[in-house]
Amino acid sequence: MFEENVLISFLRKFDQYPFLVKFQDREYLIGEGAPVFTVKFNRMIPLQDLMTSTSLALGEAYMDGILEIEGDLFFALDHFLGQMGKFSTDENVLKKLLYTSVSKKNQEKEVVSHYDIGNDFYELWLDETLSYSCGYFKDPEDTLYQAQVNKVDYILKKLRLEEGMTLLDIGCGWRYLLMEAAKKYRVHGVGITLSVEQFHKFRSRIEEEGLEEYLEVRLMDYRELPETGLSFDRVVSVGMVEHVGRKNYQLFQDC
Repeated sequence: MFEENVLISFLRKFDQYPFLVKFQDREYLIGEGAPVFTVKFNRMIPLQDLMTSTSLALGEAYMDGILEIEGDLFFALDHFLGQMGKFSTDENVLKKLLYTSVSKKNQEKEVVSHYDIGNDFYELWLDETLSYSCGYFKDPEDTLYQAQVNKVDYILKKLRLEEGMTLLDIGCGWRYLLMEAAKKYRVHGVGITLSVEQFHKFRSRIEEEGLEEYLEVRLMDYRELPETGLSFDRVVSVGMVEHVGRKNYQLFQDC
């Protein structure tokens, strides 16, 4: 019962919106008013984990089935992350995850540690397109490869590309979107990335496919784009904003 009381005392800090906590046959209302979601604990989270990193402990508890969210999962996540300052055990860690550094140097380090660990590693578990963002499963039977093809096809259609247009891909990854755009629409594309591994892989694929006339890849930060004097008919960026950080969204759009 002591551990349960400690857990509830942790959760009582997050009272921006009322929610219900279920623990076996007991219920606790956090905040005032009708609960907007429910957190159900199937068993206790080790207190040591809570003290070490509260958010990590809760996140892993959800993955392990120790706790369940009844109601709007995204609202519940926003509720807790929006009050992360109350997680005194890991406030700085969460801030780093949600608010990426404005510094170009720090962002380069983050990208290097994330992507420059060997293309062979990513080839072990990504599909043939080497797409790192979510796929689009139009049919439950779609493979991961087909889902990634679906996604790129859909994005390219939304861009309304025409032959001869110029297309910029910010955070171009390992090539697939731009190469499809060049092959299907005969556009001239430029991809930019901070990953050295992605840069070399993309450049070699351009040469292998004989698309030098249509595509180029540059190792550069999106904030350096104004210095190039380049302009484009279309701009696309897929799954890039996680590296931008919330505080930099406007800067990202302005570039």
